[in-house]
Amino acid sequence: MSNKATKNQQPPAGNTSTKQHQNHQNQHSHSSSSPKKTKTPSTPSSSSTWHISITSLALLSRLFVITLQVISNHLVPDHDAGVFVAPRDPETPPAKLDGAVNFFLGGLHRWDGQYFLHISEYGYSYENTLAFFPLFPFLIKIATSSLGGSTPMITYRELSLVLAVLLNLVCFVLAAKALYKLSNLVLGNKKKSELAVILFCFNPASIFFTAPYTEALFSWLSFSVMAQCIDDINSVFITIPLSLSILCRSNGMLNIGFLLYFTARRILSQSSFHTIICMGSKLFSILMIIIFHYGIAQVYNYYLFCFEQKFSFPAHVKQYALDRGLVLAGNKTAESSPWCSNYLPLSYSYVQSHYWDVGFMNYYELKQLPNFLLALPAIYLVLSNAYKYIHDNWDFCAGLGLFRVQKKQLKSMRNYDRVAFAFVAHALFLTLFSVLFVHVQVTTRMLASSSPLLYWFAAEYFTGDKAFIRRQVIRKLSKQVRDGTEPCTHVENYVELSDILDFRQMNWKQKAILVYFAGYATVGTILFSNFLPWT
Repeated sequence: MSNKATKNQQPPAGNTSTKQHQNHQNQHSHSSSSPKKTKTPSTPSSSSTWHISITSLALLSRLFVITLQVISNHLVPDHDAGVFVAPRDPETPPAKLDGAVNFFLGGLHRWDGQYFLHISEYGYSYENTLAFFPLFPFLIKIATSSLGGSTPMITYRELSLVLAVLLNLVCFVLAAKALYKLSNLVLGNKKKSELAVILFCFNPASIFFTAPYTEALFSWLSFSVMAQCIDDINSVFITIPLSLSILCRSNGMLNIGFLLYFTARRILSQSSFHTIICMGSKLFSILMIIIFHYGIAQVYNYYLFCFEQKFSFPAHVKQYALDRGLVLAGNKTAESSPWCSNYLPLSYSYVQSHYWDVGFMNYYELKQLPNFLLALPAIYLVLSNAYKYIHDNWDFCAGLGLFRVQKKQLKSMRNYDRVAFAFVAHALFLTLFSVLFVHVQVTTRMLASSSPLLYWFAAEYFTGDKAFIRRQVIRKLSKQVRDGTEPCTHVENYVELSDILDFRQMNWKQKAILVYFAGYATVGTILFSNFLPWT
């Protein structure tokens, strides 16, 4: 099928009797010499609905972000943010393609992207780089090294930038498809699932899903874990995305909660002792594998910074550490890296606290008010809708969604209400933790990459509206009158854009959602590409 948005085509199945009746009438209303007119499956319907594949929509949204950052990066001067900029070898001359890469993708190599590309090239050379988990830079390093690293055509840094963007393009498409599958499983509503995917493709943190960040990769892994928990909790293959998500981001540990929760639901619904034992032993095995993978990363960090040893870092990497007072790997002293002496020597919390001042209400300063306002829409969207869910399903939530409720209440609950408790609890924890402990502006991209609820709650404003439902009925009826056919069923992995583009028919809440998503995606790309603060 074409990757362009095409008008909805009516499938031939299921409409034979209607077409035969139409053709019979046409024969009597025209002369015998007139040829019989029949519809062919390839003829576009006259309906005003527009469908596009999820792959095409995801790639088009990334093309928009890349194009916008190219324009803004060359029209707006870069801001001197005074943050970490990965050191480069001053003796290495630019390669032939470096200029082209920086022209088209230079605006993506900003903020934490500097850390990820530095780690992929030089490893965890500085203690502050331990704040960034190893999966994403490790994949970039493997890909870059397999293509030869630095060559006369392109240097290592620029090649790794290109590959990081390409990797995120692939992961973003996979994340969109995983979200669509997950939404169908939980919501049981294809229209709402389609809207959730459309909103995801133009989410408020869009720039971070294209730049050398972990958002796209983590979203794909997290949505895959969540879908697997609902679709087939007994599959051992859930270990793969779950382990990788933990090696990708620190909040990947929370994904274990979905495994535990849906396993508990399954166990409580079983009456067979043998089944319970089998599920319990399988869960234990999966957890041991996950802990082993996470433990390897922590042991490696301990090896780098908790011993005095010699590593052959390039001269410019060492000089950068001296100029900025950074702790270089292998240079352990009595004062450096105090986390090494902890009973459980984990580096992450120390690095976040020491280098980024992360801690309980440490960010509550008057000068940070703009950042609180920046995160407010995402915070409100999650907290207000989570409160509504808990209020409407209080007895169910009081039992953590694990225990049976009265049949009358159960019948009044949607499929979403019966499954969503774990997702609501997860999103609430992320939101409250971000507001109280970390840099609050990070809330937007943390929710956008970790929780499907941001998109489900936003989609509810559209599909729960009476005017929206009325438009759906009118469109289907008018299509039947024009074509004499039944309305087209949903096509798998395709989404309909008609309603999200029908701006004139929306109420103010729906318009506000679109302005928020599209506005943040646009403004965020412009600011980020010029080293200006964003989420």
